[in-house]
Order: sequence, then structure tokens, then C-alpha cells
Amino acid sequence: MTFSIRVEGLQPLIQRFSRAPQIANQVVRARMDGLGRRIKFIMRQSIKPNRYTGALEESVEYAVGDKRVEIGPTAKRGRFDAGLLLEMGTGPIPNLPFAAIAKWAEFRGVPAGAVWWKIKTKGVTPHPFLQRTADRGDTQVAVRNTAAGIAEDLTARIMKDAP
Repeated sequence: MTFSIRVEGLQPLIQRFSRAPQIANQVVRARMDGLGRRIKFIMRQSIKPNRYTGALEESVEYAVGDKRVEIGPTAKRGRFDAGLLLEMGTGPIPNLPFAAIAKWAEFRGVPAGAVWWKIKTKGVTPHPFLQRTADRGDTQVAVRNTAAGIAEDLTARIMKDAP
């Protein structure tokens, strides 16, 4: 004696899953757009403690590509990437103009001469805002929720009007 289970009528469902790649691109793009908006906000918060003029913080943008989203600042300091300068710091800057450092030091309430000398001889200290952004709990929740949302939306779209 055996116990038998039989599945029938799967062909319409299989045909719906064959449309998954076209549907997936739409679903992923929509969900990644939402993730980009959220991480943009979070990254701005991560940059905020190092704020001077707000230009770097305000320059954070996101771009949705093929199954991905890129988030980051676009501001420049002269010909240099301002986000990279904040993230990585610099080596010594021997020809450092004093006026710009004096303006920053006044904003921060610190002695300009000491800051200027430190940057001139040792460089700018790194402030890894990308890692701070990635390590935040709300970033991790947003990524997990996006992944779950993609799975839910894709399943719902595929199953819509299924027999």
C-alpha cells in the first residue's frame, strides 16, 4: 500500500513564471528607487557630524541602475571629490592655503594655526561615513526590507490572475 500525491494543472503557473525576468526588472527598479531614497537620507545623517557648509551633505544623490542603486555625494573641493576626502582623509598638504582653514576653524571654534599646521604636516583625518552608513541599523533594516519587498512584489505580480 502507498500514499500517492499528484500535482496537476501546473502549466499555466509555469507559463506565468516564464514572464518573471521581465516583471523582475520592473519590481527591482521600483524597490531599489525606494531603497536609494532611504539610504540617501541615512547617508546625509552620517555625514552631518562633519558638516561645514552643508554642501557635501546636500550633494548626496542616488542613481538606480540595472538591479542596483548607487548612493553617494557629488560635491567637489576644487578638483577633488569631497566625499573621498572626508572618507579617506589625505596625506600632508604642503601648499595649504591658510584662509580656507581659518574659515573652517572659526566655524568649529578651534585654533586655526594648529589645524592648518596639522593638515600641512600630517593631512586630513579620515571620517569613514560610508562605513557608518552601512553599519547603521536603519540601513540594514532598509536593505532587508527591500529584499523581502522584491520577493513579495515579484511573487504577487507573477501570481496575479493565476488560475
